[in-house]
Amino acid sequence: EEADTDLRIYRARKKARDGDREANRGRKRALYKQSEGLFRQVIRSRPRCGRAYVGLAKTLERQQQIELAVQVLEDGCAATKGENAHIWQVWACLEAKRGDAKRARQYFDAAIAADKTLISAYHSWAMLEQRQGNLAKARQLLVKALAAAEHVKKPKSHVYVALARLCERSDDPQAARAWYKLGVASGNFRDCGPALHSWASLEARTGNEKLSRELFQKALKGAKSRYAWLSLGTWEMRWGNLAKGREILGEASELFPADGAIAQAYADAWTKSAGKVEADMEVARDLFEKAVAIDDKRNNQRAYYAWALSEWLLGKDFDRSRELFQQGIWAGPATAQAAKLFSSWAHMEAVEDQNIELVRSLYTCAYKIKPRSTKILLNWAKDERSIGEEARGLELESLAQSITADFERRSKAAGAEIGGTTASNSALWPTKVAAEIADAKSLTALSIESNSVIVRTLTESLESITYSKELDEFVNTWNKYFDRQRRKSNARNQNIVIKTQN
Repeated sequence: EEADTDLRIYRARKKARDGDREANRGRKRALYKQSEGLFRQVIRSRPRCGRAYVGLAKTLERQQQIELAVQVLEDGCAATKGENAHIWQVWACLEAKRGDAKRARQYFDAAIAADKTLISAYHSWAMLEQRQGNLAKARQLLVKALAAAEHVKKPKSHVYVALARLCERSDDPQAARAWYKLGVASGNFRDCGPALHSWASLEARTGNEKLSRELFQKALKGAKSRYAWLSLGTWEMRWGNLAKGREILGEASELFPADGAIAQAYADAWTKSAGKVEADMEVARDLFEKAVAIDDKRNNQRAYYAWALSEWLLGKDFDRSRELFQQGIWAGPATAQAAKLFSSWAHMEAVEDQNIELVRSLYTCAYKIKPRSTKILLNWAKDERSIGEEARGLELESLAQSITADFERRSKAAGAEIGGTTASNSALWPTKVAAEIADAKSLTALSIESNSVIVRTLTESLESITYSKELDEFVNTWNKYFDRQRRKSNARNQNIVIKTQN
């Protein structure tokens, strides 16, 4: 029976991976359904099999069935009596993606309570804290991840990469390079692909073009090399090698036909021009159509965004651009990319029609999604001033400055906790971390509380809107959708009780 379970789980995982690589939407969904069916068979025959609950939840997430995935994980926790750390960790990652950092922390804590040597739980939690700007907490978790890896004698290249990226965030490129070198040397060639890719990106950002290209070329042969293909093609264009960049991205799109990010980047490459290499909007349109047809929700929005901007700036087709902005927003109405779509759409309206009522309502939608975004506020202020609204522009800039000041205070505090940035004093330097791990006598579960600052939201009156009925209806429909989703999230936060095993 155990062998039969292992075989079914193997087949289910393979079907899900095949679905990830399939470009055709119908075949992709069929593969996911087959994977889902196999995982459900395992759960029926072995209700306490944690691997089946984890696999089923991930397959449902791939199909954007998030509520069902959460229900599966909740059922899995009940069936395993809260003792399966992997279920807690996957649930925590899902909540982090949905933007519920508080609940994600609680579930990560539960995962570590169930298994103090689960490296992936420390690592994923650290990534959440890093995204939240809590660098000291991220370092603390990554040190524990490294200690856990040492304890169970498992590969730790991905932990080295995470520490390197934390060094970059702390403005310590020398320490980052040291961690990347350890990451490259710590495993087999396929495992070190992410380390090579991230190291190459660091060198590219710091102007070391030759070394960066060499590292990217090595990363092309490793696991998850699609990221290296995408980055190398993009950087070649930034370095002025537009034809070379197109060639690399074209080859990447053939190697990874189901990758929405590569498809979008390749289409966008044809909207650029440099020297004798001209832009070609007709070719770009064909490629953008293929990019948005790929069943990839997150990257579809990026494709719609790039396409909408191209139609505006290159094609001069403002109506088509508006349509694409709307399609992109509905591909993920409450995502960060939707905020970017709203903001750029607002700027286009300010430049082309100077319809301030529509501009304000679109910026308000963007700000509802990202209420701490200084970029949105400053762009909004600039557009207000462009039509003579100095007072409104000043108000928006003042709010952006207060958010920036708060962020700088927290960053300074985090930097002081982590330590200096010189090689000899940095608390992130590999030798310092190694000494800290050697001194630690045991791994203990963490319980980290959030100190997020609540910033007042900007309210906007929409009483005097004069733009078209169609656009008015779009904005109102989106606002109703967003408010409804927020109410659902708040209700869920109040009703769900976390069950942990003491």
